[in-house]
Amino acid sequence: MKKLLVRLVLAVIVLVIVVGVVGYFWLDTIAKEAVQRGGTYAMGVDTTVDKVSLHPFDGQLQMQGLKVANPKGFNGAHLMQTGTFELELVPSSLMDKTIVLKKFKLDGLDMYIDQKTPQSNISVIMVNLKKLGGGEKPKDEKPSEGKDYRVDVLSIRNVVAHVKVFVGPELTIKIPAIELKDVGGENGAGIPMPKLVARILLAVMSGVVEQGKGILPADLLNGLSGDVSGVAAQLGGQAQEMVKGVQSQVGSALKGVLPVDANGIGGQLNKTVGGTVGKLLGGGAKDANQPKAPGGGLLDGILGGKKK
Repeated sequence: MKKLLVRLVLAVIVLVIVVGVVGYFWLDTIAKEAVQRGGTYAMGVDTTVDKVSLHPFDGQLQMQGLKVANPKGFNGAHLMQTGTFELELVPSSLMDKTIVLKKFKLDGLDMYIDQKTPQSNISVIMVNLKKLGGGEKPKDEKPSEGKDYRVDVLSIRNVVAHVKVFVGPELTIKIPAIELKDVGGENGAGIPMPKLVARILLAVMSGVVEQGKGILPADLLNGLSGDVSGVAAQLGGQAQEMVKGVQSQVGSALKGVLPVDANGIGGQLNKTVGGTVGKLLGGGAKDANQPKAPGGGLLDGILGGKKK
């Protein structure tokens, strides 16, 4: 009887070891799947990751090549693509409900903002993010289950946004480094992966809006600003404070950097777009957006208007 009991105990120990070893080698796949599912659920578009390397005993995780697809109807291979993520976590928290990330560093993010009537590709994503704060579920995806996350320090660097508005030149906006503390739920609580993704994107877009003042056309800037405010309101007070923190950091970085004419670039874009429309419709008007006569310019040539 004792021998049988010993054998059973040994069998259980061996089984636990085997499961542990197999689980260890599958950790990267599990982590990768969690990020992809969380991103897809939060933003409503396909989110993929090239590589994830998790070293639980060292408390380190590296992630490379996260790509977020564009919503339907918008051009471009992707909406955004990242360089590297480096995370430092508390190993013991892997066994808890909430995984604690002491540091979350994002270095390098390339994004494309495409403005079309009546909205931009970012606006489509932000509409889906708003649903995370309410009862309605984003799309028909299932959220990543189980663990919650809390980030002690979130660092975002080397973010570049390329902005395309109808016709006209492509604008490039570089966002100053952003560092935020205690990113998660209210009162230091953890949040599911989709909501963490939402907060990271919200921080990035807050930087784009603040940096884009005087650069982006007013209608696009107002739209993005409204999206950021709306998502922050839905996600709660902690998210709203986070937005204020980003605005303060970017605003401080811009002091003494902006030229005397802060609207120079944006004004030039408006002139380019407005001038093109003006020439097509009327031509020669002092205000490119108010042609001299409805039948002027290109329309005269097509409809047989008077020629000098």
